[in-house]
Amino acid sequence: MARLFHYKIVNNAFGDPCVLVKLLRERRAILLDVGDIRKIPFNEILKVSDILVTHTHIDHFIGFDQVIRAILRRQEPLRVYGPENIIECVHGKLMGYTWNLVADYPLKIEVYAIKEEEIVFTKFEAYKGFKLEKIKSLPIKNNLILNEPMFNVKALVLSHGTPVIAYSIEEDYHINVNKVELDKEGLSIGPWLGELKRLIKTNYDYDPLKVLKPKRKTSSIKIETPKGNLNIEELFHILKITKGEKIAYVMDVSPTKENVTKIIKFVQGSDILFCEAYFLDKDKDRSIERNHLTAKITGEIARKAQVRDLKILHISPKYIENPQEIYREVELSREEILE
Repeated sequence: MARLFHYKIVNNAFGDPCVLVKLLRERRAILLDVGDIRKIPFNEILKVSDILVTHTHIDHFIGFDQVIRAILRRQEPLRVYGPENIIECVHGKLMGYTWNLVADYPLKIEVYAIKEEEIVFTKFEAYKGFKLEKIKSLPIKNNLILNEPMFNVKALVLSHGTPVIAYSIEEDYHINVNKVELDKEGLSIGPWLGELKRLIKTNYDYDPLKVLKPKRKTSSIKIETPKGNLNIEELFHILKITKGEKIAYVMDVSPTKENVTKIIKFVQGSDILFCEAYFLDKDKDRSIERNHLTAKITGEIARKAQVRDLKILHISPKYIENPQEIYREVELSREEILE
């Protein structure tokens, strides 16, 4: 079955943490952290619509300038999410350049600072020389910071000696096309299928009985297909509905009981968890001092949260000669039998 989310880990576990998540057939991508992104091709940077920044340490944020350089003439806005200081940090980067020749450029950057109970936001526009606009705020409910028909994004405030944000990207449900049924109907594959999926996600919930139900009373919704204008409910039989995918991303977190408890609940049932495993358990004093998770704790999180697949992105350079120790400790912790 085709997946909506296609990810690329940009650097190895000793490089800057960064994941590029591409959305199938959407010509759109999301960046999880934006450190060293030199390995991402220019044409893929152009597709980035959202950047989810855990915190603004240099290894998680230095690539922001390269993104702006790539998309400067783009019509579509860029959304940047991050901890409570993200607006000041984006503003500082933008003010590090001279913008006297961009008055006719269309780019707009929307920046969202995530706090425990609210999200503070503003925008910077090229034609205004990226001047800081008025800052506004909205309450956050159920950790939800972005809710679109195809997916949603949730954020969790944690601590790394400074506020740091964990993220999840999740589909409510996933829609695949049954090629056999499509052929039976004499319908061809094309962009109209993407529009069909968007219309269904926008207007229908998928209930526990595995039935698509309208979110609200509405007249029949039509879509233009290769066979003409059809009611979308006439096309339900060519679709296969499955559980939506969940991706979680947790980097640079103090190894406190409070943080770990919050993370386990937040990443519960993830199909993929991208997580740091910065120190070995034998160096846990160092992990406390440096505000990073140990490999043992990371394995414990994955086990208790019933994570299907765990990807380790962030390991201390002190283990560069023998990284197998980190992976071994993670797996041993994941395999422990719960008492």
